[in-house]
Amino acid sequence: MAAENNNDSTVETQDSIQAKSGVIINAAQMQSLDINEGFTRTKTATGWQIKLEATARVTISFMTSMRKIETTLVANDVIERDGDDLILLRNQPSDAYRSQRSVSALARSNSQGLASESTEGKTV
Repeated sequence: MAAENNNDSTVETQDSIQAKSGVIINAAQMQSLDINEGFTRTKTATGWQIKLEATARVTISFMTSMRKIETTLVANDVIERDGDDLILLRNQPSDAYRSQRSVSALARSNSQGLASESTEGKTV
């Protein structure tokens, strides 16, 4: 019996994934997951695993209080659903992702609107 318990603990350590940083979310509260670039999805015994192929913006929407999380992940980062946990595994320390933040759609539309307004209605 003791040998069986030792085997169980060995299996648990073999399933571990090493990451530089990450986030764990309660998957039962998740309503949707939006990934704006290519990825590969693999089914696992307790859920699924998504491996990103390129830098992508990931948006996780929740059922409660219209909350959402937006984050940027880079190629080879992993999003994994393991039972009730949704885990974002990053291959780099969290400081490296600060430079990957994209400009919001609102900021882009304002700058585009200002640029078009400055040329409209003027005679040269």
